[in-house]
Formats: sequence, structure tokens, C-alpha cells
Amino acid sequence: MTSTTPPPPPFHESKKVVVAGSASSGKSSLVQRAVTNTFTSDYLQTFGADLCVKNSSEKTKYALNIWTCGGHERYRALLEQFFVGADVVILCFDMLSTSSFQELPYWFNEYKRNAPDALAIMVGTKSDDADSIKIKPQDALKQAKEWGIEFRAVSSKTGMNIGELFDHVVASL
Repeated sequence: MTSTTPPPPPFHESKKVVVAGSASSGKSSLVQRAVTNTFTSDYLQTFGADLCVKNSSEKTKYALNIWTCGGHERYRALLEQFFVGADVVILCFDMLSTSSFQELPYWFNEYKRNAPDALAIMVGTKSDDADSIKIKPQDALKQAKEWGIEFRAVSSKTGMNIGELFDHVVASL
């Protein structure tokens, strides 16, 4: 009698993705949508940092270790350790919040100081609420161009552009 053993799972090379930005900027919802394709409107504060793993397709064979950093000021002393070794940094801001956008230079400087070789992408969250948007996409794009990084607008609520964002991350690795 011959037994058939299933083939071993494909090897996934780990890549580190750091998601950073101000408190309530939609970082955890972005990651939740990317990893589980779900959304909850309940706000859950990230204490320090959270880690999720998203396996990419068979073709690319990457495991994205996605670190979501808490955005509250009391966690900022911990940031450096999460940025070290990052392959990608996603800098989030809430498109409904002027203060979230105004705090982006802090997060950009942390990225430049701690992970300057990583790919950086500025991501405007909550873009589905067109009537309440305070940060126009063209203003975000202008800032991203000044910094030499890309800008993407997404909605974790509807899933708009989330898959495309992470497909771009994988394709850029």
C-alpha cells in the first residue's frame, strides 16, 4: 500500500511592514481589512503594537509581518524598535482629520530616522466618506511628492483600494 503525503507548504519569505500614524487614523482597521477582509466600526486602541501576518499569493511567496504601531503619544518611545529592519512603512492619516494630516511630518521623520531604506507609502484612510473629507487627495499627493513617496487613498470600511495597496507592497519587494 502506498501512502500519498501532501506536498510541503510553499516557503514564504518574511517581510516586515510597519503601519504607523496618529491615534485613530485607521491603522488597525486597514490591517484588519487586509488580513481578514472584515471591518468593524468599534474603536480599539492599539497598546504599543500589534502583529498580524498576511501571506501573499503562491506566485510571490511572501509572508508580510505587519506591525501596527499605537499612535498615542505615550507609545512613541517604543517606535524605534518596530521600525528597525522594516522593508515597508505605511504612513497613515485620517482624511477626515486635519490634525491627523498635520502630524504626518512626525511619522515621516521617524521613518527617515529609523528605516530610511524601506519603501514608504502615505495612505489616507476613511476616503469613503466624501462629504466629510477635510484633506483633499491633491493636498496629500502634493505632500507625498515633496517627500518623494507615493500616496494612496483607501477605505477599510468598503475595502476600496486595500487589496491594491497590499498588492503594490508585495510587487515592490
